[in-house]
Amino acid sequence: MIRVLFFLAALGIAGTTATTIMSLLARSNWLFELFSHFPVQYLVVQIVAAAICLGLRQWPWAALALIAAIPNLVAVGPYLPGLVFSATGSGPAPAIQEHSGLAAAPSLSLVALNLLYTREDAAVTREYLTTVSADILVLSELTPRWHEKLRSLEDLYPYSVIRPRWNPWGLALYSKYPLDAIEDLNLGDDSSAHLRVTVRLPGGPVEVYAVHLASPPSARQAAQRNRQFKVLAARIAAADPNLPKIVAGDFNATPWSPYFRDFRQASGLRDARLPFGLHVTWPTWPIPAWIPIDHCMVSAGIVVTEVKTGPDVGSDHWPLVCRFSLMIP
Repeated sequence: MIRVLFFLAALGIAGTTATTIMSLLARSNWLFELFSHFPVQYLVVQIVAAAICLGLRQWPWAALALIAAIPNLVAVGPYLPGLVFSATGSGPAPAIQEHSGLAAAPSLSLVALNLLYTREDAAVTREYLTTVSADILVLSELTPRWHEKLRSLEDLYPYSVIRPRWNPWGLALYSKYPLDAIEDLNLGDDSSAHLRVTVRLPGGPVEVYAVHLASPPSARQAAQRNRQFKVLAARIAAADPNLPKIVAGDFNATPWSPYFRDFRQASGLRDARLPFGLHVTWPTWPIPAWIPIDHCMVSAGIVVTEVKTGPDVGSDHWPLVCRFSLMIP
């Protein structure tokens, strides 16, 4: 039994050390970048395997596991406090205190959900979207069929921009508040829909970018997504700096992708998940490979008060729910 336990621990250490090294080389090859999305899983395996090796006095293996765990701990570290904040409900306070001298507008909510364009049964999704009654909805993979199945949302949301596609790249934005300056964003491809709209919220106008970036299971598609990141960041950086901004949707990248980090830095936005934890959104299948690829990014002037994952609505994605307030001078 001890030999089997050590073999499994050593196998886990060797495997996660190799994948950690590949994740550190993510910029060199699109395939290596795929390994950058799982530092949480690597870290769990490395900690458990190190504990087993320490108990079995296998010092070199334990040391290797702990050394290999360092980059994964650094990657995951900023999201770990969210586990405590989520439990205590104390997360929003520090963010609001940073804006001393400003008043917060009424709390609002945004839900981003990838519908899964091949699904036929819309009942659970329709019930959830109606019940959650968010102020803004961003729906990815909207087909003409999905548009018809969700037609009742138009009774709840008097303002909407609908861009259905017969492929996975349709998109819709629904709002309870008026929409101005509606723009179909060109992110370098003509098959997918992306939107920029100005929403007249109670605290003032906000630019909302609704996007669904390319999935990266091949070198060509990964390069397309990376170009989309660059074009989107440049568009946001060139926009009116006085307007608060929200970018929401399926990015097909986790916060640990170097291209996501490039986008965050170039756009000047911050990840709304901080400090609220990871809140994985894909896949809903019962496997321990869950990762956060649906995002809400915000600019200065917006205080995020809650981020959480919604329930299983039948898609391969969980909804991402973000509550926020505009700061009024």
